[in-house]
Amino acid sequence: MNSRFLKTVAIILNSTQFGEGHKLVRLYTESLGRTDASAFGARKTKSRFGSRLEPFTEGIVLLYRKGETSPYAIRDIDVTHHNDAIRGELDKFLIGTACIETVIRYVEREHHDFELFRVLSDTLQALNSVPSEKSVYLLSMYDIKFLSIMGYRPDMERCAKCSTLIQNSEVYSDSVSGFPLCKGCCISSSGPVETGALRFIEWAFNSSIPQAGKVTMQRTTLQQVRQIIEHLYLCTFQKVPESWHQLQTLV
Repeated sequence: MNSRFLKTVAIILNSTQFGEGHKLVRLYTESLGRTDASAFGARKTKSRFGSRLEPFTEGIVLLYRKGETSPYAIRDIDVTHHNDAIRGELDKFLIGTACIETVIRYVEREHHDFELFRVLSDTLQALNSVPSEKSVYLLSMYDIKFLSIMGYRPDMERCAKCSTLIQNSEVYSDSVSGFPLCKGCCISSSGPVETGALRFIEWAFNSSIPQAGKVTMQRTTLQQVRQIIEHLYLCTFQKVPESWHQLQTLV
């Protein structure tokens, strides 16, 4: 194929309008990582793209550019996963948006990571099919895997601050030093992490995304899992995804 063309599997993250009926589409691709591409005429009534450039859609995209420093344009997309149910249910839409935001906010442009692409792809496909009440478990599993891929997988047996061995009954977390922490290193006033939350986090690191659909846990356990994930984001990135503010009713 001409070097000006590139065919790659891609997930549509979001898009913005520009010009007379055009879109600037943000993609996460197997070949390029996160990149932007123009879709000329995509907003016109008789556009050849139709609804194929909606967020959460995955497909094989044909990109074109005039030269090595020129921006890409989307010539065609062959959809493999529409993931329509995510756009059709509010809970799933909020969860899907939270997953996509991590790639937009924390992943460098053109940072290529095949494992991250597969995790995001698997998460969106699972989210499309699982019952809505399971979607927050799926998000938690995705967040844990995302942090691990980005290089922030904690050692579950040692304090993240002082490296001493810690027992399951004496594990803590806070937004400054992260997780897990011994009691002496934790500056938070909250109590120790319960065993159920610890088991879920360790299980999530080593299990496949679709298994999240089989998870059940008490509300208090889920809230503690989400708190630990929040602490890890704050410790590593100094901020949490903005879309999390809309998830309060789900946790």
